[in-house]
Amino acid sequence: HVLLAVTCQQTKPIDELLMVPVWKHARKTNLLPFEDRVEMCKLAIAPFAASSGGVSVCDIEREVGVSNGPMLRAIRERYEGANANRKVELYWICGDDVFSWIEKPKGLETMAEVSGLIVQRRLHKGSGKDSFFKEELDEQKIRAIGARLQLAIDFIYGELPHFSSTLVRNAPGMWRSFLPQSVVKYLEGKPVLLAKLHENLEMEAAKEGATQRPERKKQRLENVASLLAPTDKAADLIMLGLDVVHKLQFERGQTGLLLSIGSDALKEDLERTQKNTDASIRDVGSLNGDGLDGLDEALALLEELQLAPSWLQRDRSVIEKRYAVLKDSDGAHAWLARYSLVSKFNCRIDVIFGCIVRSLQEIIDIDRQTGAKVGAATSPLQDAPDLLSTWHDGKEALGRLRAFICSGGRSAPDTIKNSLYIRQLLNQLVDSKNRRIERIVALGEYNMSSSQALQRLLDDVCLFEWLLLGSFAPSTPLPLMHKLLLEESNKEKEFNVERFFSSASAAIDLMLSETKALAAFGCTKA
Repeated sequence: HVLLAVTCQQTKPIDELLMVPVWKHARKTNLLPFEDRVEMCKLAIAPFAASSGGVSVCDIEREVGVSNGPMLRAIRERYEGANANRKVELYWICGDDVFSWIEKPKGLETMAEVSGLIVQRRLHKGSGKDSFFKEELDEQKIRAIGARLQLAIDFIYGELPHFSSTLVRNAPGMWRSFLPQSVVKYLEGKPVLLAKLHENLEMEAAKEGATQRPERKKQRLENVASLLAPTDKAADLIMLGLDVVHKLQFERGQTGLLLSIGSDALKEDLERTQKNTDASIRDVGSLNGDGLDGLDEALALLEELQLAPSWLQRDRSVIEKRYAVLKDSDGAHAWLARYSLVSKFNCRIDVIFGCIVRSLQEIIDIDRQTGAKVGAATSPLQDAPDLLSTWHDGKEALGRLRAFICSGGRSAPDTIKNSLYIRQLLNQLVDSKNRRIERIVALGEYNMSSSQALQRLLDDVCLFEWLLLGSFAPSTPLPLMHKLLLEESNKEKEFNVERFFSSASAAIDLMLSETKALAAFGCTKA
């Protein structure tokens, strides 16, 4: 995509070129986190991101939630809103497979938003070694399509290198050979993200290998597939549930921040966050109980998730009514009033996650029985639900701490100085978080890179706790106190609630990657 972007930027008369990372792919469900993909795109195109006529990364799908037509419409509205007297012409850069779906409903919706196409002639792998070919194109048909849809259709001449996941696995250095060094360094600095990348590549390899299995195993595999089909659907539901829990945790923290500060920018941020939460819940709403017969816990999880829109709408309505009063209030009473509103999320999250763990255990139990029927080995990771719970407990404890501190706002340090009760509550939340994080660190034998990466992020959170309290919490490990005191000259000097929110959120996002990895492993390896 970077090569394609630079080729267009250099050879076509365009004013600006946008790379738009997808928010939710139509087929792929194992994408790396959106924020990381956006950041890697920015790193990849940095040498070509000139202020005029360069390449830039647009994260508009975070707001829109879908690709193609709605995404293009939102881009047009953004640019024309900033340039009231200027008509914006959009050109869609795509592969030549576009002509196979251009006149289908989604294609027509997409083409209605653009003035034309810039089409790359893709290379396809041939049957022989190192042989490639281009699909034949009917020029007369393409001209007719352009006339019917009023599109200017241009082509990129010449060939770009052929790329596939198979090449990534087989090339020297594997994935590193196909990435800019800036992106390689980014991945190497995020061990959990890198582990997910390798997991995705291995899944692709397994899919390719599955097509080459001997015929004598065919019947046995079909039997296993028929037995596991319901648990596959339950596994998808578990992953959706973890996404919903994460979005609810983030919305809880951001709601506390808005209630305490009350800026227009934070209000826009919360509205965008609420849309993201709603989008995840809509994904669940599109499901039904078909294919989950006999999976009682999965059905219970589905029902709980489908109840979320009603209570979420009610709770948001109450928050909106009290927003005007609470955002202008200071002191311990106002802090507690704000936190009482956002803490409504707590029990909702607990209920949903409880359903997730029970559903995961149900899958493991069923798969163990299935393995016995077909002679398969049992899983080496039967304790996946316990590991998942340990990581979630730490993630949720940090999430509750984030929500509580954000509810205090910018005046939180002054409030703590004047309220022993608030100080006690904060110490209790910090203690709860520290105890649960210690349990995660103790799991280093399962994923040492994850626990070490998490600890680095949590050091920053601890620093903010120190600045807020004016001292370390009693449960802060002595080695960490010593480390932070040694680094004092290079760290924050004053508490800043917005920066605390960012630091805590970075740690929580990393923990999401681990919880999803544990859930996926429990579902697929049971």
